[in-house]
Amino acid sequence: MLNKSGNGHIMNKTRSLGLCGLATLLIGASSVAFAETDVPVDKVEGWDIYQGSENLGCVMERTMDDGYLVRLGKEKAGAPFGYIGVYTQNPDVNIYGGVTGDVVLDIDGQRFTGTAVGDLDFREGYRGGYLKANNPQFGEALARKYVLTLNPDDNPIKISLDGTLKAMAATELCDSYGVAVEDMGDAATLSALEANALASWNSLLEGNRRAARYADEAVAVMVFPEIKKAGLVVGGEAGNGVLFKDGQVLGHYRTSSLSVGAQAGAQSYGYAVMFLDEQAYERFFSRKRLELGVDASVAVFRAGITAEVDTTKTKVDTVAFVYDEEGLMANWTLEASRIRELEQ
Repeated sequence: MLNKSGNGHIMNKTRSLGLCGLATLLIGASSVAFAETDVPVDKVEGWDIYQGSENLGCVMERTMDDGYLVRLGKEKAGAPFGYIGVYTQNPDVNIYGGVTGDVVLDIDGQRFTGTAVGDLDFREGYRGGYLKANNPQFGEALARKYVLTLNPDDNPIKISLDGTLKAMAATELCDSYGVAVEDMGDAATLSALEANALASWNSLLEGNRRAARYADEAVAVMVFPEIKKAGLVVGGEAGNGVLFKDGQVLGHYRTSSLSVGAQAGAQSYGYAVMFLDEQAYERFFSRKRLELGVDASVAVFRAGITAEVDTTKTKVDTVAFVYDEEGLMANWTLEASRIRELEQ
């Protein structure tokens, strides 16, 4: 049985990845095939998620059981899913570099067309390339369907789409980071983020005495004033924040999560992370990253939590508060929320 969560499979005999099929396909490289400078950022449902070090666009890739490397991605940050790459290290496969051609793609009976170009040198002995789809519904079909067939009427290549639903959501979150980095290059955008973060922080302290008490102890604070649904095919949220220390802005950060618990009717929320001593702050600042729910030294406060955290008897040296305009929130969790510096 096929399962979009990644538990299903397709037998090799049904995949029909023939040698002449790839030669006919003529899929190939262009500016988006930035494999040599890809930076690994995640692994979801068997798919590896990479981000380009130059254009910050994200791709997902998987090596199939038969040795073919399949990549799904975008031409640049913010673009829709629009290309698929297939590569092989098999020297017997004929690849015609630089030759363009039209290709038909069938996804569980739904057909698309694309433009393909051959590539003779992808990476590590892989040859093949990628094609661009000419339909914005291509990405949705990749996420929701089970089998992609390239050239269905002539030497077909069948590719399992197991796990693409969640992996594409993770790729979207990765991609949103690239968009955020570009936005941070605008002075007005930076100024607005910092002003919103400061206003959000002050509102939290005015409305919550517990947060105010911890704020008196904190040596630094990171505030994410507005975290919104990222428009993913699977639930996920993302937003930008600011790191403050001694009244100064020390950096800008991005938080994202694929598994934030949804609250009915809620469109956005915010949270603040307080570092209660210099050691906690330096540990975070040296890595420029933090994953909530994984680091046991971080305690998260939500509505309905009444007990204080005794920081003298536990290893907790960082606290986080989840809130919206009405105060602390009960049904949101920060489990698996990742914080990453917005490098400019």
